[in-house]
Amino acid sequence: MSMQTIPIRFVLSVALFSTASAGIAQDVRSGTTIDLSAHGSLSSSEIDFPSIVDPERDNRTVPLKVHVPYGPGPFPVVIVSHGAGGNRDANFAQARHLATHGYIVVCIEHVGSNTKQALAGGLRIGKTIAAMTRDSDEVLNRPKDVSFAIDQVMRWNGEHTQLHNHFDLKRIGAMGHSFGAFTTLVVCGARPALDWMRPRIVNGRGLGPDLHDKRIRCGVALSPQGPGDPFFLKESYASICVPLLGISGSKDKQQNFQPEHRKVGFQWWPDGPHHLLWINNANHLSFSDSTGSKSRRSNRLSEALASRREDVQRISRAATLLFLDQHLKQQPSVSLSESSLRKYERGIADKIQLLKK
Repeated sequence: MSMQTIPIRFVLSVALFSTASAGIAQDVRSGTTIDLSAHGSLSSSEIDFPSIVDPERDNRTVPLKVHVPYGPGPFPVVIVSHGAGGNRDANFAQARHLATHGYIVVCIEHVGSNTKQALAGGLRIGKTIAAMTRDSDEVLNRPKDVSFAIDQVMRWNGEHTQLHNHFDLKRIGAMGHSFGAFTTLVVCGARPALDWMRPRIVNGRGLGPDLHDKRIRCGVALSPQGPGDPFFLKESYASICVPLLGISGSKDKQQNFQPEHRKVGFQWWPDGPHHLLWINNANHLSFSDSTGSKSRRSNRLSEALASRREDVQRISRAATLLFLDQHLKQQPSVSLSESSLRKYERGIADKIQLLKK
C-alpha cells in the first residue's frame, strides 16, 4: 500500500454546523439522556481533497472528503464507501451525524462507479450502474481505495497542518451502502466472487483475492448483499474477521433478488459479534442521505426521497452509532439491542428485527 500522497490542494468548508438546537428524546446511555439519532454535542466542518492520486495504481484518482469534529482528539475513524452512481457526498448527513458524536469520517469517491460515470450512460443509467457492479477493474479497485484512504489518514495524522494527531489509528471502521456495502464486506474479510466479473480475470471463477485490511476493526454494511450475481458466493463470507452490522429492510431489493435474500447472506456470515438490523418498509434508497451537502445532484435526490427516508434514517443512525461506540470506542455500557432501538420506531419504519450470530 502506498504511503505516498500528494494532497497539496484542498478546499476547506468554513461552514460550521451547530448542534445546539438538536432535538433530545429519552434514551438512556451511560447514565445520560440523549437521542442517538440526533446530532451530538460537537460541531464539525469538512475538508475536501478532490485530486489525490495513488501512484501505485496508475495514478488512479481517489477524491476524499473528511468530516472533522471540533474537540479534543484523537478521534476514531470511519471510512465511508458510496453506492454505484454515488459520490463522496452521498452519505453526507450520516457522516456529519457521526462527526458530531466524535468520529472523524473520511468519505471516498470511487471514480469508476461515481455519479459522473453513471450519468455518462445517458438514459441507460440503470444498465450503466448494473455494469459498474460487474466491472472487474472497479470491483477490485474499490477495496483498494479504502486501504489507500487509510494510508492517507496515517500520512495526514503525521504531517497535515489541520489534521495532525486528529486520528486514532488503532480505532478504524468501515461503512458503505449497496456497492459500498460490498466494499465494506470485502475490506472486513469477505472474498468477492469472480464468476460475474467482466472482463473475466485469470482463473475467473470462484473466490477472488483477499482484499481485507487488517487496520479495520469493524464494519457497517447498509444493504449488504446475499450470495449470487454479481457479488458473492456462499463461501465468500466465511473469512469475515471483524464485527459487522448489516442494515436492510422489507423493501430493499437486490439485483435479481427479493429483499429477503439479504437475510440469506447473513445466514452465511461466520459466528461472531455480527448483527443484521431489519427495518419494516425500508427500501434500497432509504440508506443514503446527502442532506446538507453542497452537491446539487445529491441534494435533488435527497429532497425527492426525504419524506420516505427519515423514519428509516432515524433508526439507522442510532443503530450505527451504538455499534461503533461499542466496537470502536469500546464503551462498556453500550450494547446494540432491539430494546435500545424500539423507541425510534415510528412512521413507515414501525417495526424492527435485530438478528444476531
